[in-house]
Amino acid sequence: MSTIFEPLYQNGQVLSEPAFKPLRMPDNSHAAWREVRILVDFYRRGDHRNGSTGIFSPKFGLKTKVSGEQFLQFVREQRDADVWIINPFPTIAYYSYNVWMQGEINHPGLTERAQGLLDSCGIGWDLARVPRQTNAVLCYSNFWVGTSAFWEGYVGGVLDPIARYLEASPDTPVAKAVMGDTWHTDAAPFLPFIVERLFSTYLSLQPSVRIASYPIESILDYCLTDFERELVERMRPSVDAADRAGAFPKELAEMQGLLCSLYKRYAIEHFAVNAHPHSGKTVAA
Repeated sequence: MSTIFEPLYQNGQVLSEPAFKPLRMPDNSHAAWREVRILVDFYRRGDHRNGSTGIFSPKFGLKTKVSGEQFLQFVREQRDADVWIINPFPTIAYYSYNVWMQGEINHPGLTERAQGLLDSCGIGWDLARVPRQTNAVLCYSNFWVGTSAFWEGYVGGVLDPIARYLEASPDTPVAKAVMGDTWHTDAAPFLPFIVERLFSTYLSLQPSVRIASYPIESILDYCLTDFERELVERMRPSVDAADRAGAFPKELAEMQGLLCSLYKRYAIEHFAVNAHPHSGKTVAA
């Protein structure tokens, strides 16, 4: 059985997706951790052992343009997978080499903070060596459903050690660095953006994990601005060809980095005066 839970934080709050199950959140004392706290607590209670499970934010439908029932049907049909993902930002793959390029450009200092956190937790990943990532492994917003074994490997092996370190050593320079604020549609620390990227990193570094990625047919419909649409349209032929060939030219990756930087500058100015479609609010620079 596969179940997706939706966190409910407030009295009277109702599910945004009727196919999801409510996950009541009586204690919101770690709100700054965002999904990280929810995932770790769910794991520590052993709730992940009751079949394949995921925890999706109420913005799932808004971001993915897919209903909860559609995604659950996809999970049921792809029975041989260990993890099922849907990426609400399929456009990013065309102007970013991997999650760390996009993350570092949008949240300067993120990669150094993430590497320091991994090193402090004894997780031996070198983020500078993360390979090219396509939509086969990209999963922004933590929209994933995993088997109990996958939860053990990812949440138990990566997120829980991180949580334990932050709980035990909140005053260390590393902990303070990852809890520092960064630019986003809403005020948030680096931590949730680091963890969001650790997920796709885990998939890239664990080739034995069987991944079912929900197919997004009309990628241009996910562009948030006209400028992003133009970027994707122009980059798509070259990027798709490089991904099919399995050899991504250095020059193409450098071009992605430049365009990602340009788009960030544009987005800051654009959403300072135009409401962001995912929040309904303008963004303070």
